[in-house]
Amino acid sequence: MGDSGTVKSRLIQFLKSQRITQTEFTRALGVSPTYIGAMRKGIPADRLKKIGELYPDLNRDWLLYGEGEMLRQASPKEETRPESEYETLLLPVEAFAGGLQMWSQGVRGEECRRIMSPISGVDFAIPIKGDSMEPRFHEGSTLLLKKINEKAFIPWGHTMVVDTENGVLVKNLYPAEDTDGEEYVVAKSLNPKYPPFKIPTSSIYGLYRVMGTVDIFSNL
Repeated sequence: MGDSGTVKSRLIQFLKSQRITQTEFTRALGVSPTYIGAMRKGIPADRLKKIGELYPDLNRDWLLYGEGEMLRQASPKEETRPESEYETLLLPVEAFAGGLQMWSQGVRGEECRRIMSPISGVDFAIPIKGDSMEPRFHEGSTLLLKKINEKAFIPWGHTMVVDTENGVLVKNLYPAEDTDGEEYVVAKSLNPKYPPFKIPTSSIYGLYRVMGTVDIFSNL
């Protein structure tokens, strides 16, 4: 069904439906945080191409003209896939050297391996490094992640991947008291040789719940 709104209103509608904040969108697109608010007409061709690369499920005709459905229809291959097999993207190991936000929204298709997940609802997968979460999570295993809306609810005590301005962490999160006017969360390792520490919420770009782990993948 068509939409008589503007390109701006449809873009905002899409972001809300995918639980993507405008800040996350503008950061991934490489534009000013005020970009959406300042939109008056259409979207330049170069930025439209970038949006298509970032969000391949978004229907271009719907965004520009309000024609058709918001999301592209699944391909016949996806529709006939057995329910016990699900495809997801394996982000590069180098994601740990920078921001996960850039990789999770800025990499698609040929730039990533496509792997099989034994569970549905996974946004993407990343390999784990280090031994801070042993004995449950081992270096070399791969984490299956689902982005959560941390403004609505945080599953305290569960293992999550935390994307921060200082890098990516895999920790169990707990609430912390406000001690100096700044809000924090407490990050705890499972390995007792690593002490807990506090993370300012202002430095967190996104939270991703660990849905499971796998050690062996088969390529598509």
